Formats: sequence, C-alpha cells, structure tokens
Amino acid sequence: MTVLVVDDQTNVVSGIISGVHWSDIGVSKVLPAYNAFEAKQVLSTEKIDIMLCDIEMPVESGLDLFRWVRKQGLDTECIFLTAHADFFYAKEAVRLGGFDYILQPARYEDIQASVLRAVQKVKNRREQQEYYSYGKMMYRRRDVLLEGLLKGWYIGEDVQLASILEDFEKLECPIRADTPIYFVLIQLLRWNSQDGIWNRDLLKYAFSNILSELFAQYGQKILLVQLDRASLAFLSYSDESVFMDESALRRQLTAFTEVCQAHFHCEVACYSGPRLSPPELTARTRELFRLRNRNVALASGVFFPNESLEAPQKHVDPPSLKRWESLLGSGYASLACDEAQAYLDHLAQSGALDAENLQLFYQSVLQMLCNAAETASVPPGEFLPEQKLFQRSLNTYLTIDDVKNWMSHAFRAFQADAHPKKDTKSQMEQIVQYIQNHIERDVRRTEIAEEFYLNPDYLSRLFKKEMGVQLKDFIVAEKMKVAQNLLRTTALPVSMVAAKVGYTNFSHFSQVYKKMIGRSPAEDRASQTEKPSDFSV
Repeated sequence: MTVLVVDDQTNVVSGIISGVHWSDIGVSKVLPAYNAFEAKQVLSTEKIDIMLCDIEMPVESGLDLFRWVRKQGLDTECIFLTAHADFFYAKEAVRLGGFDYILQPARYEDIQASVLRAVQKVKNRREQQEYYSYGKMMYRRRDVLLEGLLKGWYIGEDVQLASILEDFEKLECPIRADTPIYFVLIQLLRWNSQDGIWNRDLLKYAFSNILSELFAQYGQKILLVQLDRASLAFLSYSDESVFMDESALRRQLTAFTEVCQAHFHCEVACYSGPRLSPPELTARTRELFRLRNRNVALASGVFFPNESLEAPQKHVDPPSLKRWESLLGSGYASLACDEAQAYLDHLAQSGALDAENLQLFYQSVLQMLCNAAETASVPPGEFLPEQKLFQRSLNTYLTIDDVKNWMSHAFRAFQADAHPKKDTKSQMEQIVQYIQNHIERDVRRTEIAEEFYLNPDYLSRLFKKEMGVQLKDFIVAEKMKVAQNLLRTTALPVSMVAAKVGYTNFSHFSQVYKKMIGRSPAEDRASQTEKPSDFSV
C-alpha cells in the first residue's frame, strides 16, 4: 500500500511521515510532495493508493488536485487536511468523493486511524474487483470448466456426484440429483469425403449448435463433451418442468444423423436409452460404451440398450480361405485382400456381422496367413498384427475397420515383389540409407516399416540383430553425427543445426547432444580447433 502526503509546509509533511506508524497499518511506502505540481508528477509515475492532501496550497488547491485525480481516472482515496473549518471545503470534498476530512492541527493517532480506515476500504475494493474479474473469467470459461467437470463422468468413471452437482450450481447449471436427463454417446464412424474432414474443435462446435437447435424444440438444453478423437457425449436437460419423451429423443437423434450425412459428409452412431436421473448416469455410460463396442460393423443410426446389435440368424457363405491362400502363394496378394475385404463389407451390409463373427473371421484369416507364410517363406513378423491390435483382439471387440486395415498391411507381405532376391545385409543398407536421406525429419519406426513393407515390431528385432543397436538409438546417433559436423564446419546457429536434424525443441536437442557427445553444442563448437573425437554407435 502506498501513501502520498501533499502539503506546502515542509514541517507538516515530515511530521506526518515520521509521526504515523505506517507499517502497523499496512503501508509499505510513503512519498512526499510540496505542491500540486509535484503531486501530479508522483501520481503519474507511481500507483498511489491513498493521498493525504492539504486543501489550501498556493497556485493550485488540494480540491483542484483531487479533481485532476478523478479526471485521470486514478483509483486513489483522498483524506483532506485543512486548518479552517470551512463548510464549503467540507461540502466540496464530499462531492468529489473524498474519503475523510481532518481539521489541523490533528493528532497523529487520529491521522493514523483515518488512514487505516482508508487502507481497509482499498483492500475491500480490490477484493471485490478480484472477485468480479474472477467471476467474469469463470463465466467466459464456463464451457471449458464444464467439459473438465463432465468428461470423467461421461466415460463411466466413479465420481463424487455431490461434488459435481455442487459445481453445477456454482456454474449456474440447474441440474440436481432428481433432474430428469437423457444421456447420448456419439461415435464418429467414417468420413464419406476426404476433402470434407472437419477440424476436431470446429466439428464439436458445429455438433453442439445443431444438437442445441434440435433439442431446444422440446425445451431441452445440452452439455456436449469431446471424449476422444472419434467419440462425443452429451446429456440433455431442462431448466423448467418440460419433459421430452423417448420417441421425441429418437426423432431428434435420427435427424442429427441425417444432418451429419448430408452436410458434414460423415456417418455417426448415437447410443442412448430411457430417461434417467444423475445418480444413474455412471451405470448408463458404461452400458452405452458396451453397446458401442458391439457395433463392430460400424453401422450408423440410433441404438438403445434394449435393441440387440447382434446379427440375425441367417445363412452366410463361409469365407474363401483356401482361394485366398492360393492367391497369396501365387503372388496375387492384392486380389486376395480385395476379396477378403469385400467379404467383410458384404457381411456388414447384410446385417450378418457381429462381434463373434468378426472375431472368428479375424482368427481364421490369421491362421490362413500362417499357412501361406510357411509355404512362401514369409517371416511371421511381416504379417502378424502389432502388439496393440493383438491386445485389443484379446481384451475387447475389434471393429471392421481394425480388421480391414490389418489385412491391408498383412497381405502386402505376400506381394510378388515384396521380397526381392536381396540378402538381409542389403536390406539393412537400404534402411540405413533411408534414415540418412531423411535425417532432417522426425523419422519413426512405423514410417520405415511401411516404406520397406515390414511389421514394425519385426523391423526392430531385425535391426537389433543385424546392426547390434536399437533402431531408435541408431537414428539419434546418426542425427548427432550430422549435427556435430555442422557445428564444427559451419557458422549456423545452434537452433538452425537442431532444425536441420529434425529437432524443433532446442532444449531437447541440447540435452540429447550432451548425452551423446559429452558436451553441449556450444561447448563442442568452441572446441572445434581440437581433434574431433570419433563418434560411433
């Protein structure tokens, strides 16, 4: 807290400054001024909280000075001091918004008590301003706060419902424990046009607007949250006694799926159920996620838990596994893959594809590939599923897209030109050359595996076996060799050197460089007159 003492009498100013116990009342800084001109200079350069000001001063009075303060928009409290009990002075001081009016001579204790009250007023005002600013910030960030509050609840985590409802109240969201709500899980299935893929945030904003408009027709409001790249969820509620029946919910969700297809060129599935109350939401979300996982055919539409997604009992021709195996053995992997994927599409379109059928198909194709690989001498690592997909096949439901994407990769290993008559050493040389040719990029294992038609896990094992070093460590070492050469032979800034070997984070580059070379980039550059150290992996 800073105080300015203004009086044309030097002894009055020095007496007040020395006579008041400023630290006892929360004042850390006291400044003097001996006329209005000096006071204006101080007020223009310092943040003055309280001004003790004499009214009668030559050239410009204390009242005139305080008018100037108000005109400047300064938030300063003013305590007027005067030796004359003039009613006009007192009236004008009050009109201008002065905090207090003290007749001189006054005891220092009285001045101190008045300043203390002014200090408290300033503190109260600042506190109110902070609350007001915080309130405005909270209101502006209401959607962000709600999303953080709701996300865990929406994905079925165990939450403290009482705490969530209390936060709802703070955010002026009228949802209580007995409020009727609907919960809807949205799954983004596919884009029908690659040119029309929307940005994630923009798509959420558009979905929110469309759903708000659709549900407002029934007096409902929505709280939409993005759960992950392909999932959103919302609950609908009313802040009045307006209820939406289940048939209306289905109609609006169906309308939403149609809008998505017509205007966003994407297909979605909406999973929902009967009306419920907030205490029942966690169980409902888990139920809807199970329902979504059973939609392995990625069918669009509106689905409720009491409606089975299981395939109807109908005759389905078995997959042509023997034919596909024969095509693979003859080098026609692309044709075999097209037929296998077309078979899956036929199952989905006829409504015969369920989780069990898809899992059985996946296992049958995997066994067929093992048989074909034994005949064609294709290493298992080139067609076996990656660890992530393998774990999913054991612990949860695969989707039709999971299996089709895996087949595209796995069948490619059987192409007639996928295994040219070159030894492993030649293949390693090509991989090393690829890394060196793309040293300015963030080269990843998956990129290299795709380039050389290898399974990423198999590539890692093969590289370690043939080169004696982990692939990741080799890539880093190659980057550091190039960086060291640039540092010692050019005047490029270190940040530019980092960029030339694929590092966008300068700090991370420096840490890696020091770990590999033993010195920071700057230190190594400074030692360029010394004999370069051999660097190898």
